[in-house]
Amino acid sequence: MPIFLCLLQNLPYVAPISGGLREGMALYLKGVIPTNAERFEINFKTGQSDSDDTAFHFNPRLHQKVVMNSFRNRKWEAKERACPHTGCVALVYQVYVNGKELYIFKHRIPLEKVSTLNISGHVVVSLFGFISAWEPTVCSHPRNLPYVAPISGGLREGMALYLKGVIPTNAERFEINFKTGQSDSDDTAFHFNPRLHQKVVMNSFRNRKWEAKESVSDNPFKKGETFEIHYMTLKGNLKLISRLGSLTVMTLLSTSTLDCTRKWS
Repeated sequence: MPIFLCLLQNLPYVAPISGGLREGMALYLKGVIPTNAERFEINFKTGQSDSDDTAFHFNPRLHQKVVMNSFRNRKWEAKERACPHTGCVALVYQVYVNGKELYIFKHRIPLEKVSTLNISGHVVVSLFGFISAWEPTVCSHPRNLPYVAPISGGLREGMALYLKGVIPTNAERFEINFKTGQSDSDDTAFHFNPRLHQKVVMNSFRNRKWEAKESVSDNPFKKGETFEIHYMTLKGNLKLISRLGSLTVMTLLSTSTLDCTRKWS
């Protein structure tokens, strides 16, 4: 199943998980906690009614701890609270908050019975979605640019790249390229080029020639500010979402290499 990301405006949210929850799947959720918030919760359930079992109840209490539990046969089970965890455990829910592992919750209800996602409480969710094959080990922190490295197994439908950074105050432009190889003459399936005083320019490079340029005039990138980008590969396309919303969709070619380059003044 490919990744999907969507905007969520109204809570509580209760909806089926397409195809059900399976080993290796991940839920990505981005949001803001209001200043007057007390708590919110995320539930992985076996159905959409209040009486259905809850395989995993994730309940951050803002003035207390993060509480986790399961609900089975109309009864809550043994409560667990977040604390540092080390080591690997099979058949678990792994919880990451702001890029750091918060907790590992062992399965109490069979994974194949989970069919519904429920989000409620005091939180504003701006973006969420499921990733079919999550690999936390692929996170990388390249310190030196330009960065050129192979994409393990190549780029495939359903894959996503998450990138977070800071734009220096003297920046002019930077670029991120999805390429068919590591040399300058190799094709570039997707060239992403924010120009700080202009537009965000996108293109492809094939047979040693640049093709038709596409651009976005509403440039979300600002000097001296942090940014987040999500690249998602959909069927036949590559989709971008910046922290200010969806940018564009472009055709995806055969891609095997990621190349990140900066050009400061």
